[in-house]
Amino acid sequence: MCSLALALPSQAVDGWFPGPFSTDGRWMTNAKGNRLTYAGVNWPGAADSMVPEGLQYASIPDIVTKIKNIGMNVIRLTWAVEMVDDILDNGEDVEIKTSFTNVLGVKNGTKVYNAVMKNNPSFAPNITRLQVFDAIAAECAKQQIYVHLDNHVSKASWCCNGDDGNAWFGDTYFDVTKWKRALGFMAKHGKSWTSLMSMSLRNELRQVSDWKKLIIANWSDWYDNMTAGADAIHEANPDLLIFFSGMHYDSQLKPLFTSSPLSLDKVFNPSELKYANKIVLEVHDYDAGTTNCTEKKQNLIGDSFGALAPDAKNLLPLVMSEWGFSQSSDQYTEPYASCLREFLPEQNVGWMTWALSGSYYIRNGVVDYDETWGLLDHEWKNWRCEDCIKKGLVPMIEATLGVGK
Repeated sequence: MCSLALALPSQAVDGWFPGPFSTDGRWMTNAKGNRLTYAGVNWPGAADSMVPEGLQYASIPDIVTKIKNIGMNVIRLTWAVEMVDDILDNGEDVEIKTSFTNVLGVKNGTKVYNAVMKNNPSFAPNITRLQVFDAIAAECAKQQIYVHLDNHVSKASWCCNGDDGNAWFGDTYFDVTKWKRALGFMAKHGKSWTSLMSMSLRNELRQVSDWKKLIIANWSDWYDNMTAGADAIHEANPDLLIFFSGMHYDSQLKPLFTSSPLSLDKVFNPSELKYANKIVLEVHDYDAGTTNCTEKKQNLIGDSFGALAPDAKNLLPLVMSEWGFSQSSDQYTEPYASCLREFLPEQNVGWMTWALSGSYYIRNGVVDYDETWGLLDHEWKNWRCEDCIKKGLVPMIEATLGVGK
């Protein structure tokens, strides 16, 4: 197996630097031109209520402090196009009180709203959903945590499958024009967030299940739409890194670093794009059935990590923006988790684990849904699995960021 590892960038020395970030070959670089790597966690904010999760149990400062205390340097904050549609089509955002009652019903919604306000006394009574995002970004800046915005879905909901209407360009809820508009809006709005360094174009593009819709996922359409989406971000906020996800739930990236033809007349050539020094590839991995780490590493290099190889046609930074497992003492020692904990720092690759959330306001119709994959417990107070954090995640964070090097 070929090794792609290079000298580890020690961010214990670099510390916190505001942007803008850029890229240099396979590396992300900060405003001083020094190499940097992401090591962080997903904070869901794209589900039904479109309010970032957990605030009925904890304050924003307390949650961000937990992230900071284990050494992470970034959050992947997810959002839905539907929130921006409400703002632009209706002239204003929705107050969180209204959003909670609309989604949870009057009784449950009022209860959750009151708990959120009690935990977050700085919130105005009429605070809107986007203002909650603002508050998270401000607290992250205060605690020196970077923010990466991820467009998770168009219609707010749990993600993802092929029949949710959010799967591919032109799907039931995936209005391409509104998606591009929303990317530009969030990029522009985020200019005031000193913690915002990067944005994803779209989470887990995938084949639509219903063949009657006559929507076929293909690289040609991927290219046209993703470059147009990147144009929207770059025009609104040229400082941001732009993360390109691939195909099949973001597990396939190979044509992007090999320059293989995407169609008869299309090839992904970053040097031809005006934001060439802002492009980062992202990949997801949930291969919990892994039994052989050596084989797993070889597969990752073939499908995505080849972007880091010196002989790659397109040498680009890569971040594994989703990976994770059920937080229990037996799971974190299984081959899947153990292999990624070793492989990602070995390759000097950034990552965000799924997910922070110990519970959701609502998921799949279940109010106060318990998330067994959440790093935090149901009440967002303690780590769900102390060993998973102390013996698994913390050493991985330190290895990724070069702590002590």
